[in-house]
This record gives sequence, structure tokens and C-alpha cells, in this order.
Amino acid sequence: MACSDDDTDARPYLHVVDDLYEVNYDVEGGVQDFVMYSSYGHWTLQTTYAEDEEWLTAWPAEGDGDARFAVKVNKNDRAASRQATLNVVVEGESVATITFNQSGAEPVLKVDVKESGRTVSVKGETFNVGVEANLGWVAELVDPADAAWVTVGDYTDDMQTFVCAANESDTPREAKVTIKAYGTSLSQTFSIHQADRSSAFELAEKVTVAELLALGEGKIARNVYVEGTVISDRTTRNYPLAYLDEYTANTMFVEDATGGLWIEFDDAVDNTYDLNDDVAIHMYGQSIARDTYTNGLKIDGLTSSAVQSAVPGKGVEPIVVEDISQLSQYENRLVTLRDVEFVLPYGTLCNINEAVAAYGIEQPAKYQRSADYNDLTLEYGHYLRDGKGRLAKLYTSWSFTERGLHLIPEGAGDITGIVNKRYKADRYRPYSAVRQKEESWCIRVRRESDITNFSASDATRHSKTVMQIGPWSLNKTALPEIVASVGKGRLKHSVGVTVKGSTTGTTDEMYWAWAHVRNGAATFDAGNDRWLPAYGNATTVQYTAVMAQNWWKNTAAQYSSTDGCCWILTDLSTVGYTGALSIAFTASSNTIGPIEFQMEWADREDAAEWTPIGTPYVCANWHCDIHAPEYVFPLPDELKDRENFCIRLRATIQRNASDDADVANGTSRIGIVRISCLN
Repeated sequence: MACSDDDTDARPYLHVVDDLYEVNYDVEGGVQDFVMYSSYGHWTLQTTYAEDEEWLTAWPAEGDGDARFAVKVNKNDRAASRQATLNVVVEGESVATITFNQSGAEPVLKVDVKESGRTVSVKGETFNVGVEANLGWVAELVDPADAAWVTVGDYTDDMQTFVCAANESDTPREAKVTIKAYGTSLSQTFSIHQADRSSAFELAEKVTVAELLALGEGKIARNVYVEGTVISDRTTRNYPLAYLDEYTANTMFVEDATGGLWIEFDDAVDNTYDLNDDVAIHMYGQSIARDTYTNGLKIDGLTSSAVQSAVPGKGVEPIVVEDISQLSQYENRLVTLRDVEFVLPYGTLCNINEAVAAYGIEQPAKYQRSADYNDLTLEYGHYLRDGKGRLAKLYTSWSFTERGLHLIPEGAGDITGIVNKRYKADRYRPYSAVRQKEESWCIRVRRESDITNFSASDATRHSKTVMQIGPWSLNKTALPEIVASVGKGRLKHSVGVTVKGSTTGTTDEMYWAWAHVRNGAATFDAGNDRWLPAYGNATTVQYTAVMAQNWWKNTAAQYSSTDGCCWILTDLSTVGYTGALSIAFTASSNTIGPIEFQMEWADREDAAEWTPIGTPYVCANWHCDIHAPEYVFPLPDELKDRENFCIRLRATIQRNASDDADVANGTSRIGIVRISCLN
């Protein structure tokens, strides 16, 4: 009998385990593992269409015979569902296919136009409108007859251009535009307003900034213009942010001899005017609005055609302010504060956690609930003090491009900046479920060169450091307490019997953590848009802080008959110091840490009675502030020239920094403590 050669003629096979030849994903995507048995030799994995590789990735993408591989499907931001075919290719031919189906996201359509619409120049204007959409869209005139003066022009995926002709008539006109998404009910309609030729800039009346603001809130019906000088520097981006929102570059400040004017452009791309430019701005049809964060007046949504001229100028001579408590007289104006010191010369100009990816720029709702008691999400305030002990705050923002170049100087010097109003709940009033907002005032430097004549020596300060605890280094073993680095004093916690040498603690331990403050100067790598050394949890970059937890009704608490636990500063002494005393510190709580504290003093840490110092204060939610804010309290005269006394910071209510009732057992943090005495 002849031998059969059927075995050598067997057809090659390929089988995917569990018959995974079609896989479905939701909008979030994911990773699927595959096991494949194959008698083929070398194979590759290829999508039918090259563009599908933008959202579908296979690895390994080639092999021999049997194999395991994984396919990752990216999140689908588009509203449309999608499908891709992955081919197993051998010698240029597909021998098997796997189909991937993914559902689409909810349709989104957002048009970047204010509720009042868009006002265009009587001379005609071309402008762009931003469109955020995850599906196709189209812009149309509501009344086709408006095409006589409005042309719906070019577009991209995220922008629509409109071209408006000059109005040669004696009648103002209005056109309505609708931008709508294909296949859905999503749409947004806005108006384009154009005045008649009698409101042309050539016929406008010049008014001062003070006269303009005296018109009050609303649309400006008078044909007027202002002239002034740009006092802000758009390149350093150190302007107020939309509250708890992303940074925007649409803010400009202009000043004339009568006042300062805060301007927000309708589109950030229109803010092209440089520091010291002399500008003429047509104000007819523009809007004066009251800002919700500052409670101040501003020009809201200035259109691109409003600036009629801009030429480089000599700049504005800052107003010298002798009494820094009088900043309210100079809203949105450029001033110089002479001979002031930083109360806490600690870190750099902007002590913010730069690793914003950990928290995001816009904070989740649970972090925003106590937002009125916090600063803007990504800005930092340093307390300034003059020779008479009067205080003001200097603010810089997370996007301030020179914020990390130098450490805060120890000595005194001059600071120039723009005065801004703030409107928020004060940290130095007792907690209230009804926000008790009030106005305060601050100064914003434009660039680092606004901080001048500072001495590195603390001999030029208006105050002497009586006692300082921190900054401290990492302890490798548990310590019974933290001892002052300057003067006499120790830091304890009413529950803490040790200071643990790690970043996690238990009910009977204080423990170290990161203070979110740079401890050395940085350099900025403009090409890669990052700071060097890179920000991170390392002693080469950050100072450390101490934390404690379980603040409410803790049975392990010492020296306290109250429900709230406390930080305790013990063994303090001010012997020889008879001037005005103050205590400054940085502090914050996590989402479930205590929100309200009261500062108190007594002769001994085990005293039965404690005397309050000032009113209770609100401890910020560090997830919202993304840093440990500064606090400054004057100390009572009884503590002058005194030996052996204690100060404690006591949690007063069972409420957390996320503004939840009946919860206050989380973590609170202190980054540095300094007691000082005015010379």
C-alpha cells in the first residue's frame, strides 16, 4: 500500500479563543486581551483604514503562529458611533478579521458668544465665533434677508467666521444667527448688533475713565470713547481668573488720569495690546458689568473692532501709596507700595502645587462647596506689612510666568502693581452656612521686576522673628514634638504623642507631608512649557509640612475638655519683646478635615481656661486652593514680654472643609509658624 500524504496537505488554520471576532465598547473604550491559535507563519495586525489607528491600537502588532495580543480602544469624544476592522494579515492577505464597535458620546454644542450677542463696528467688521462640538454643525442666518450685510464665511471644526458690511444708513440693524448640530435638536441663536452711522467713532465724544464708569451697569448708549495707557502685561498672564475655572488671557487694564478700567475682551485672541501702549477705545454699544468675583465694574466682552488705535507710549507713573490700608481708593490703578516686607518670606511668588494634573484646573463640585472661603483655584496670596504693621495681600496666579524664579526676600523693599478688589467670604469670621461676603483689596504685580529694592538681609525688616517652627526636614524616626528653629517653642497636637516619619499617620500621630511650596528657585523651560527642576514630592523641590487627623471627639485627646482637637504651641516666650506681636502660619484641611478653628492662649497647655485671640477662622480646603494659604493674627498685649505661655488652634465645629455637617475627622496641615514683633 502506498502511504497517504493527507497530513502534509492539511489546510492552515486560525482560531480566536471564545470566538471574539466582534467586540463592543461603550464611549469610555478599554482594553481587550485576545488568545489566537494559528498554524500560519508570520502575521501582522492591520486596520482596514489607516485613520482607525488613531483610536484603535493592537500590541504586539505582529508575530508567528500562536499568540496573545491586546487591543486598546480610546475614549470616543465624538457623538457618532464608530466601527473598525482589524485584519490578521499573512503574506499581504487578510486571513481573519475582528470587528470593533464603539458607541458615541452625548452630543455637545457650545457657542462662544455672550448672552448679549455681538456688537460690530458701524464701519464693518470680520469676527470669529468659537464652536465646541463633537458632531457636525452649520451656521445659518435666521432671516435670509440679513445676507445683504452679514456673510457666513469660512469655518473650521471649532470656529466660524462672519463678515459684516459697513452700515451707511441712519438706522441701527440686527441680525440673528443660529448654529445647530446635525441630526439633533441642539442649537444656539445669537444676535449681531450694528449701530447706525451717527454712532461712528469719528463722531464720538471723548470721556474719562471715571466718567465712563459713572454711567453704571448696562449697555453704553452714548457715542463715547476713552483714551488711556495699558498698565497690564499680557505676556506674564498674571490677571484675575474666572472663579474656579480655566485661565483666560482676555483681561487688560487701562488707566488715565482719573481712574483704572478693567477690560475683558470677547475673545482672548483680540487681546494683542502690550504694556505701556496708548490706546483709544470706542465704547458705544459695549457693556459695563459687575464682576461676580470682585464685585467691581468692568467692560464685559469688548469686541475686536472697539480699539481704534494703539501706539507704544511712555507708560504710567505709579501712584505712591504711603498707607497700604487705603488701597480701596485706587481700584484697577497702578501703585507702588514703599518699604514693605513679606510677613512670611516662605517659598516663591506663587506657592501653588504646580502638579495640576492631580486635581485638574476646575475642581469637582464637592470641592467647590466651600469655595467662597478659598482663593481662586490657582492663585496665591502673600501678606505684605509696612512699618506700622498694616497689612495688604499680593496675589500672583498659577499662570504667572515668573512665579518660581526666586525665593521671597527676607528684607523690605518696594512693590508696584495693579490694585484689584476681591469679594468673598472672609477667612477671619466664624463659619456661616450663609456666605458673608465682603470686599477686600489686593495688589497684583505684573512681572518680577515690579518687586524692587529688596534686601536679602532680614536686618531691613520692620519686624523681628521671635519664634519660628519650620520649615523642617523629613524625620526618619518618630519624634515626640517639633522644636522651634528660631526662638523658643514646641509644636504638638492634642492627640499626637509622636511625629511619625512617613506620609501616612494614625490617630495618635502627627506625620509629615508635602507643603506644596517650592524651597528653591526654579528656571522656566519655555520650549517645553515647564519648570525646572520638575515639581514633585521631593525635598529638593518642596518644603515639608506636618499633618494630624481625627479632630472631633477623639477620646485620645490630651489637655482638652472640648470636642475639637487642636494644634498646640507650647513653651513659648516673648521676653524682651514689647512691640506689637503677631503670629503668621500656613494651614489647610483636606476634604473631610475641619473647616473652622479658634486661636486661644493660656499659661499652660493643660489649662482649664483659654482666652480667645480674635474671631474663629476658616481653614481652606487644600483640594480647592491647591496650596496652604497664609494667615496672620495680631496677638494681645498680655503676651508681650511674657515667659512660658501656650497658643492653640482648636477645631470648633463638626463640619469639614467640603462644607459637610457632622464630619470633621479628616486631616489638617500646617506648613510653617512664625511669631514676629514690630521694631
